[in-house]
Amino acid sequence: MMMILRICTIITILEYIYQAVSIKEWSLVGRLQGVDTMSGAFNDKEEQFDRLWDGITPKGTNRTKAFKFRQYILEHVRQTRRPLTRANAKKYWMGQLQKEIKESESF
Repeated sequence: MMMILRICTIITILEYIYQAVSIKEWSLVGRLQGVDTMSGAFNDKEEQFDRLWDGITPKGTNRTKAFKFRQYILEHVRQTRRPLTRANAKKYWMGQLQKEIKESESF
């Protein structure tokens, strides 16, 4: 029984270390890409969407935050009368969906 408890504790510690390393890698990747360029800013916004959609925070995964973000974005997508999908939510977040709507209205 004591051995199982120790193994569970070790696994928990390793999971925490893995999450901490992953978060540090993300911040390093953001620094290496360079935010000066437009493509860098575009990539940052795309990565931010993915993190928010999955609920990834510096402390780990927060399902409540993911749910709230999804509700918020999908409500905006619903108002455009588009299918409620992750792809459309990402388009809305990146500003592409608004451009499509403006282009369709201008013709």
